[in-house]
Amino acid sequence: ENEDEESADVSAITKVLEWNDAGEATVIEHITHIHHLTLSDRVGEYDNKCCDGCLLPISDSFYYCTQCDFFLHKVCVELPKVKQVWHHRCQSSLVLTSNELFRCVACGYWSKAFAYKCEECKKRTCLRCIIARTPGAHTCVGHKHPVFLYNEYRGGCVACGKNNIKGLLRCKDCDFSLDYKCFSLPITSQHKSDEHLLSLTYHDDNSYSESYFCDICEERRDPNLWFYHCATCDTSAHVKCVIGRHSFFKPGNIIEVRKDIHEHPLIVVKKIYYYPNCGKCGEPCFDLALECTGCNFIIHLACPR
Repeated sequence: ENEDEESADVSAITKVLEWNDAGEATVIEHITHIHHLTLSDRVGEYDNKCCDGCLLPISDSFYYCTQCDFFLHKVCVELPKVKQVWHHRCQSSLVLTSNELFRCVACGYWSKAFAYKCEECKKRTCLRCIIARTPGAHTCVGHKHPVFLYNEYRGGCVACGKNNIKGLLRCKDCDFSLDYKCFSLPITSQHKSDEHLLSLTYHDDNSYSESYFCDICEERRDPNLWFYHCATCDTSAHVKCVIGRHSFFKPGNIIEVRKDIHEHPLIVVKKIYYYPNCGKCGEPCFDLALECTGCNFIIHLACPR
């Protein structure tokens, strides 16, 4: 069993302005945002929004800003400013950071959400992987039993089908294992191929083998692997086709790039129907891209790296 990790008792909430009768902080100041944040449980009104901390959809109690488009899950707000974790090889504490472009050392996704940064090696871990690596039982929406992290276990992931993965979240009661990426997949996601939200689905019960195709790439898919589905339109798609390479960026994020690439800050935009050519490589900019609002310049999200 893994030893419990210790978190430094330093809250990222800098000030509580209002409390409710249940003892919850209803209006707060937080180190990651310049405006006050207000607690809400009206999840249904914001089902098209995502948390700026973990970039997963708003699906539970959350804080929101009344002055701008900023949301945080309650659990993300309550994370400490400094963490000491068992799974990081450096002895240095991890510090909560925001508004920095990084690639998660655990799952490999690029993001500009919150992260915990090691002050010694400078590597960052996204909140989704920090939560997945926290000792103890984890609830998985695609499985009836809790799962536990086995950092040294090597095996296959039931969601994506990849094998020989070291470090999996496993069920103690049955042969069920997930890697970090699949454990942290959004329950719902959007894609230009469908006007509705697509739901993460864990097994295809359709008995017609000819239906096992991805409606985005039109390639075959394994019905035993997880996929995204719209029940209204009967749209089904590979996880990788829906999530893509840059799913953990929020349109509107401002990215500073090297001056030799462009002199102005660039904004993350989502191109759906019009695909201008990248100013660096010349290829069309599909989906997320970086655009300058002051001049006619756009590049792929990956090109500045």
